[in-house]
Amino acid sequence: MIAKKKTFPALSAGICLAGLLFCLWVLFSGGEALCLTNGCTLFQDLQIAGVSLWHLGAVLFALLLLCCLARLMPAARLLALAAVLADTVLLGIMLFTAPCVNCLLVGLLIALACLSLHRSTPRRPALLWLWLLLFLFSLGSVVHDLAEPWSPQAEGPASVHIYFSPSCQACRTLTAQAERLNQARWYPVPENRRDIWVIRTMLEKMNGGMPLAQAAAEALAAVPEGPAFDEAREYRLGLLRPELLLLQFRLWKNQAHVLASGSKRLPFLEFAGLPVALLPREEHVSQALPKEHERSALPSGLDLDVAGFCGGEESCADPAPARPQGGLHELLDESGLYRP
Repeated sequence: MIAKKKTFPALSAGICLAGLLFCLWVLFSGGEALCLTNGCTLFQDLQIAGVSLWHLGAVLFALLLLCCLARLMPAARLLALAAVLADTVLLGIMLFTAPCVNCLLVGLLIALACLSLHRSTPRRPALLWLWLLLFLFSLGSVVHDLAEPWSPQAEGPASVHIYFSPSCQACRTLTAQAERLNQARWYPVPENRRDIWVIRTMLEKMNGGMPLAQAAAEALAAVPEGPAFDEAREYRLGLLRPELLLLQFRLWKNQAHVLASGSKRLPFLEFAGLPVALLPREEHVSQALPKEHERSALPSGLDLDVAGFCGGEESCADPAPARPQGGLHELLDESGLYRP
């Protein structure tokens, strides 16, 4: 009896070759072209027993390709299933850390290779369903990471990000100093429906060349309050206009960022670098700082209390009516961050 000749798995071999070439590309180039999220940086240098994940991926796809060429289908299926199991664990890790686009692409190629190798089997591995579920969750995390907070200001280097609301008294204290905070980027956050219209008016004035502080003050005065706002048909139905819907989506991203950071108070500030005000006034430090930042170095301890905030519908809190002498307000007035 003549033995039946084994069919060459061309599709599986092609997927494995694509996976091998992709892993080699990431190894030699770093894969920065597809690094859309912070997870790529996190997992780029991840090693297991001193061996890079990308070396392991290249070896995996090379072995799968050799099994396909040699028509060793049982061995190829077993190896692909083990790879799917390992990638399922990695997807679980990314779910609680940060998604890596390059890793997701490799995982997709592994799953496709496993699926193609099991085409001739009566049942598909149940593990693939768990992998698919975690893969979809990770894709959602990628989309979430790409939805960065929105600022009406032009892109550029910023030492501090300030999230503020027009209806927040403490925020207005900050926006009044906007011209002095030349290293800050501002992110508007609405606390109520009226704030959306105030922010829209503020943006129109800023587009006309008006500075942020003046635009915010005039916009706050231009939009009516109380019954005059609540009963106006324009303000009730105007939010359905396309440009207002887009603005609301952008403001939701800002609000979501503040909440995701664990804060429910405004203003909310994020610093990048070491604030000059946190440095002691010492001779070697003063020499390392630019002259324009020398006045920010404080000679004694810092007062880190919150001078004022607003939290949603709550009224502004002011636990310290008297402004302290020396503190983080001096950093904000200077907006200088020490970078050696």
